[in-house]
Amino acid sequence: METVVKSGTLPQLVNKICYGTYKEPELTEFVNLVQKISLSYLKYQEVIGKHIRWERNKNMGELDDLALDCVAGLFMRNENGEFIQFRKYFLGGPADIDSLDDAEILVLMRRLVIKKTKQELSRIFKERDPEGAKIVRNIKVAIKSSEEFSSFREMGREYIYTTNGRENGFRLELPNLNGNGHDRPARNGQARDSESKNGALPKYLRRAQPAIPERSLRGEYLSMYCPKDPVSAGLRKMLCVVKEDPRYQNFLPLDMVARIMRNTNLEMVRDRLSAQVSDVSPIDALKLKEIEKRKLEVLERIQNKIQSQYVDTDKISPEKGKIYYLTLAEILDDISQGKKYDSYYKHLRRFMPNLSQRAYRAQERTIFEYLGKLIKKWFRESLMELL
Repeated sequence: METVVKSGTLPQLVNKICYGTYKEPELTEFVNLVQKISLSYLKYQEVIGKHIRWERNKNMGELDDLALDCVAGLFMRNENGEFIQFRKYFLGGPADIDSLDDAEILVLMRRLVIKKTKQELSRIFKERDPEGAKIVRNIKVAIKSSEEFSSFREMGREYIYTTNGRENGFRLELPNLNGNGHDRPARNGQARDSESKNGALPKYLRRAQPAIPERSLRGEYLSMYCPKDPVSAGLRKMLCVVKEDPRYQNFLPLDMVARIMRNTNLEMVRDRLSAQVSDVSPIDALKLKEIEKRKLEVLERIQNKIQSQYVDTDKISPEKGKIYYLTLAEILDDISQGKKYDSYYKHLRRFMPNLSQRAYRAQERTIFEYLGKLIKKWFRESLMELL
């Protein structure tokens, strides 16, 4: 990664940021460096196959904005205008900043920025795709809680495999590697990030074979799919597919498994809804009317909250209160119709065309996203009462 500061000046720049003796161009220089570190990590995640961008096209500006969004929390200040996290990280440790060179400071910065980027990506993914995040979480729980599954990390990606044991009545036929029923220990020099949760990787993994194409795995999985299956059962079925086919690796990327499960669940739900739409009973019509009524009640409730808690107390202007209400109404309308809705920022920008992501984070995000979570919570609780 190419730095944006002159060689030999990074320790002095970090020192100025921590002690608040910087000038505006120096702060800009530092922000650019932090953003570049985060951006390089996001690009690497895309290279190894992760879907980072909201939009499918290769819009470079979106990745730049996402990197800035991920590191924005590092620039929080206290009442004295000091950068809290940078001071704690660089001044709270045993190392003296002035005694470190550019390379050592850059290593420390990368550690901090990448950790923060990972945390923010997790939050963003949960907001973008809560159903997908739930499936990933359940897969990891299944791996952690069962001796039947294990996993390993390689090149930043997590892979799942079946351990040497029983699965639904059949025994995995695995090679006896050392003649006594136990796997041989890993060779010296085995990569640390290629070890499973139980230690060194077993030799029966077909690592030299190509990965199964996602389309092929999905087709095989659909033939065995059962809507009532827990995540662990779906995982077992997919691993059974690759275990039985010697042409492919007998382990699977976690993100591929989660994607297939999510897309299959969505398609089954759409099929059921399509079948129901063609024959709407009077009771179904009454339910739809009741859902619309509950939606209007939630909107009235959020309008009152915006007025009493924010407009009447001069925290936001009446004009902004109206914009917040209209945007939230649009989001709730998408939710009630089962549509995929955009991010909070993209929705708000439709009513505030000149709103930049930087301005959104600084001025709108805290209040608006709190209100957005409220309407989702209230609408969900209302529907649960109805059901």
